[in-house]
Amino acid sequence: MTASTFGSVDDPVDTRFAMLPYIDELRSAEGLSRRLGFAVRPRRIRVKPGRSAIVAWQREKPGHLGEFADWGFTAAMTSPDKLANARRRAARHGQELTVHEAIDPRAAGATGAVLVSGSVLADPRIGKHVARTLDHLGGDIDIIGYNPARRLLLKHTPVQGVPEFVRIGAESQRHLAEAAHRWRQAQLPSLPVEFIGRRHTATRSPWWGTGDLHGHPDPNVAEEVGVIIAELHRDMPDLVSGRGSDADRRALGVDALAVGEPIEQVETVSRSLVRLLPERATDVAELLLELTGRIGSSRELREIHGDLSPDQVLLANSDCRIIDLDRSGLGPIGMDLGRWIAACRTNPGLDELEQPFLDGYRSAGGETSDLGAWTAWAMLTAALEPWRSCSETWRDETMQTVDAALSALAGESHSPGSGTQSPGSGTHVEGATV
Repeated sequence: MTASTFGSVDDPVDTRFAMLPYIDELRSAEGLSRRLGFAVRPRRIRVKPGRSAIVAWQREKPGHLGEFADWGFTAAMTSPDKLANARRRAARHGQELTVHEAIDPRAAGATGAVLVSGSVLADPRIGKHVARTLDHLGGDIDIIGYNPARRLLLKHTPVQGVPEFVRIGAESQRHLAEAAHRWRQAQLPSLPVEFIGRRHTATRSPWWGTGDLHGHPDPNVAEEVGVIIAELHRDMPDLVSGRGSDADRRALGVDALAVGEPIEQVETVSRSLVRLLPERATDVAELLLELTGRIGSSRELREIHGDLSPDQVLLANSDCRIIDLDRSGLGPIGMDLGRWIAACRTNPGLDELEQPFLDGYRSAGGETSDLGAWTAWAMLTAALEPWRSCSETWRDETMQTVDAALSALAGESHSPGSGTQSPGSGTHVEGATV
């Protein structure tokens, strides 16, 4: 049995999908806690089938050693070289990796996989960037989000000073700073972004507001957001079309922008969906075929937010700021509209924000076309989020999202759970990355 054929029909679906041992254990609070020897909650998992998997976890009961001992990762690695490199990187910052013994010698021996755990500072990709950033910070630090091997989000309160939001990534955050600059140039409400250190992998922004629109739904603010996004979409037509000057394009960072092809994004997710939920293969294939025909030819690109939803809108009384511009770039405007509508329909209590947003968008001259297709696209691309966030009810949640995407494509306005599930025939698609 090799990594490419790992997983029989008797194995759990997670294991068959990932073609790696340990996956069910990594996504289970009970299993992961037993492995680590203390109670934790798995927060987010990333998988490259047949190659690697890594999950971020948080202790259930904070200890006395601080935030960076309360968060960590556990990873399944199949490459001895990667394990050796990870150990060296961790040692440079005084960290140790724990290599666990295999529960299932057959599986671990067949794939060559080992299970490894460590703290955030030992993270194989961002640990060194976190350590360098901490050299520039003082005072209190709270971890507010951790996507393993990708990014760490902090609330930093200096000894004498006001709180700030710190973002540390595995790659350069220059695109985020450039996006913030473009928004300031266009006088759109966001937050300034400054680099920490000289490597451009860490940024800081003011800690602003009293909450977000997801936690405090306000139709009036949603309408204002619609106006802001309409202004964003129409702000740079000359730069996008190439009629702007080279100096202007360089100043705004336009030449480096690329959101990505929407159909390629949904194809990648669809491959994973089919492997996790083979019974819905027919529905996923139907969605993909219809979306390819309806939005696959979108070629008019504008500046878009790229990840628009109510939780990206900070509030302070009646004022707002739109944040998380790391996916901003050039793309079809339907990506922003679809993501907003999908978030409103798939999160309880947010349905009241859909229509005011569209009203504001249209009142500011924004054009809407084929919202059903773009909403279905957004739902399908987000359908794996319950699995990635290690939800115990991911299967039901994802089923409901697929149903909602089918309804949106058919022009119906309904939220998950109100439709019926349509079983499909199973197929097997290789090469997906979650």
